[in-house]
Amino acid sequence: MTETLSVQEIIEQFAVFYPFTFDRFQIEAIETFLAGESVMIAAPTGTGKTVVAEFGVYESFRRGSRVMYTTPIKALSNQKFRDLRAIYGDNVGLLTGDVTENPDALILVMTTEVLRNMLLQTPWELDSVDCIIFDEIHYLADPERGTTWEESIILCPEHVQLICLSATVSNAQEIADWISRTHRPIRLITHDERAVPLALYYFYDHKLRLVIDHHGVQVNDFSRVGGEIRRQIARGGLTAEQRRQAEEAEPPPWEIVQALAAENMLPAIYFLFSRRDCEDYAQRLAMMRVNLVRERSIRARIEQVVETFLSGMRPEDRELAQVQTIVSLARQGIGFHHAGLLPVLKQLVEVLFSRGLMKVVFATDTLALGVNMPARTVVIGRMTKWDGRRRRLLTPNEFQQMAGRAGRRGMDERGNVVVPYSPWIPFREVLEVATGELEPVRSAFTVRYNTVLNLWDPPRGERVRHLLLESLAQYQAAQRVRQLEDDIVAIGEQIEQIPRGCLIGLDGDELLYEYRKLVASLNAARGQERRAIQELKALKADLDERPWAVPTRPVLRRAFKTLPLGYPLHTRERGWVVYIGRGLQGGIGLVLTRAHAVELLTEYRQIDYLPVGIAPLELPEALLAAEHPVEDARRLVSEAELERIWQEFERLELPDLESMIKAHRASLEERFAHQRARIEDKVQRLREEVHELAQARHRHPCHSCPRRKEHQGYLATIASLEQRRAALEQQLSREVANEERRVRELIRGIRQVLEYFGYLHHGYPTAKADTLAEVFDTNGLVICEMIDRDFFKNLDPADTAEIFSWFAFDRDARFANSFVLPTRLVLLRRRIDSLEQEIFEVERRNGLFLTTGYSSGFYGAMRAWCHGETMARILEQIELSEGDIVMTFNKTLDLMRQVREMLEHVMPEHPLRANLEAAETLVRRDIIEQSLLIGVLPVPGPE
Repeated sequence: MTETLSVQEIIEQFAVFYPFTFDRFQIEAIETFLAGESVMIAAPTGTGKTVVAEFGVYESFRRGSRVMYTTPIKALSNQKFRDLRAIYGDNVGLLTGDVTENPDALILVMTTEVLRNMLLQTPWELDSVDCIIFDEIHYLADPERGTTWEESIILCPEHVQLICLSATVSNAQEIADWISRTHRPIRLITHDERAVPLALYYFYDHKLRLVIDHHGVQVNDFSRVGGEIRRQIARGGLTAEQRRQAEEAEPPPWEIVQALAAENMLPAIYFLFSRRDCEDYAQRLAMMRVNLVRERSIRARIEQVVETFLSGMRPEDRELAQVQTIVSLARQGIGFHHAGLLPVLKQLVEVLFSRGLMKVVFATDTLALGVNMPARTVVIGRMTKWDGRRRRLLTPNEFQQMAGRAGRRGMDERGNVVVPYSPWIPFREVLEVATGELEPVRSAFTVRYNTVLNLWDPPRGERVRHLLLESLAQYQAAQRVRQLEDDIVAIGEQIEQIPRGCLIGLDGDELLYEYRKLVASLNAARGQERRAIQELKALKADLDERPWAVPTRPVLRRAFKTLPLGYPLHTRERGWVVYIGRGLQGGIGLVLTRAHAVELLTEYRQIDYLPVGIAPLELPEALLAAEHPVEDARRLVSEAELERIWQEFERLELPDLESMIKAHRASLEERFAHQRARIEDKVQRLREEVHELAQARHRHPCHSCPRRKEHQGYLATIASLEQRRAALEQQLSREVANEERRVRELIRGIRQVLEYFGYLHHGYPTAKADTLAEVFDTNGLVICEMIDRDFFKNLDPADTAEIFSWFAFDRDARFANSFVLPTRLVLLRRRIDSLEQEIFEVERRNGLFLTTGYSSGFYGAMRAWCHGETMARILEQIELSEGDIVMTFNKTLDLMRQVREMLEHVMPEHPLRANLEAAETLVRRDIIEQSLLIGVLPVPGPE
């Protein structure tokens, strides 16, 4: 009978395996798991997230239930397999595609890809699994592997508890919410403090200069330093001499390593973003004979580990240039690490570094994502990297991922991050990246043909639709939809909180609505009244029209420049007047009126008639001398003189304008009489209506209510919110419809392609469907079509392996290649080119970009290997590193294995099956066979 233990007792029993006290976040996560919940931990590198994962293994094993530990890459799976086997022995198994070790074990370590394939093809194998651990779950953003993670989580049975480990990311809650929605509720536990605090240094002017101390306080600023070359280019160019001087100012690696050694800050990982830089920096440091390994005992231990590794290699493989270089550097405590390194050499570097026998490793940033190799110091040797499209500044995520390797728990009081001065990058940009906000993880989900065919339920593929709708990509794309839903709910809650009904206890909102309608009617009537009065004024203005052409302002302005004194004018208000001068008060000028007054004309529009060809009147000097308006002109001249002026005026041949106006007005009044009467009646009626409505408003109970405006404000707010909610509901409907249409079109496009090539027929899988369903490769459609069209007929095993290697090479790089293919393979490549072009065209017509095609630059190497050539001889003919060749050969083996296993299930009598078995045997020899066992076998060499 199993002993029942309390949560505290279980944790205490587990804790004895660790030399440190658990942090609160670790205990909280363990308690969550023991309560039967799934848990996601987001914390910086090196803080002990793995403790929670290891507890999941421990507790599952204690219960006698099955647990799966998944990692994104084989190297991590191998490492975890070694670690767990050291504790649980033969109860641990490994599945990585290349290697199957003890597959029925209670504790099974695997790559996430293997788990995904299992969930698609043999999901019943998870019936007995109680827990799955997803290590490095932020790999969801990885373009190559992210889809695999999403599919694994979506397809994972609901009874399985999840433990998800993630580096610190800004949207950890979003990822947890997605897992809760697509699998089962998961609790997010975050931890921001590093177990070993970091300090940031800037290496400038031959010295390590502290910028941010281990308390997180900035203690130095070098804002005026760095980026000189970039500024000079922006100002107008750079001479070759200026460039040489600026680049020489960059601190050499040996100087930085010497400074670190002097400050007891080794071992260090020196991150760069170029394989060549890693190798060059390591060799340049070795040439400087910087003494990093002084103790004889340390040198002896290095030699023992190196010899143990070399003893497992063939004599000709030990002579490979890469092997010789790594061994030579290792004896000086120096190493380099990148994807182009032979797996056995990667392991040699990792073992030496983890045992403290290697003091500095120059590595690409892939090291930061994989093997556990903490250091006392991390140097970020470059602040920019090429991302496949452009050279750009590092993101805060990338910087933190590398920086997280600094500081060994239980060994270092603090970790150190060093950034060298660069004439290309200003210090302020370095600081912005180092201290910047982390970017969110974005889904890299891409549906694939084999997934579609494994999930396809005819005729419409509803399970595929479900997968697409449940993906993190869709969850993030639908964020706007969720935001709209939340906004609509929030508006509804706001409306509910607003007081409804009369605030003084009368008849609800109805009285106020009635009052508002009354006020609206009153305002409308007043508006109509104003418009009717304006209409009446306009009609009266029409009655004041002149029966002649009234001179325009420009005409009058020109006339008054030369207008003689004593000239007669006709004005609208005073009739005929006589011009007597400009005066001193501005305006148009002074005039003498019939009423014996001197007045000022202020505007040209006062003049409605200007006679032409009339002789001016003679005026007395006293009158012409007037400078201001005079109410009675007889104060200036005698009345007899004024009478004389008007008598002379009467003798002028001027038209009888007053009679003309009178006659014209009478005519207009007769014409507009009916219209005028109608408008006047309308004005009177509207005045009465306004009066009645004003009285009704005054009598209404709401008019004198002291809380009327408050009540009106509530109603206005409710109306505004309801209008906004209606608009959001319309937008939500459009967004949902657009998302559903996008998914339908994607499924339709995939179905069209699969029907074109005969894997579906009217929505139902054909016999061919089983072939593509079991090939988990980007180019699975090409390979399955090659099999269907008999491309492999009459090929020997070496040629078969050669063809598969074209699809296994995935580096986007140019390189020299002097291998020559036989004519039959050249002709076959042309057939493959034609097939791929056909697939590309069909995909593009359906809006898809799923197939990538084979690598046209990689050829010959696999065929030579299968014919017995050594790795050294192959490297003489193709400009690639040993690691690239081995990696490609291993991927070729994986792809051939997939196709062979597919043929075993679908077409066991197909001749290609035996051919593939023979091809795999040819490939799996010497250094390739050794690379497949790296990580499975115990690590050689003494501790």
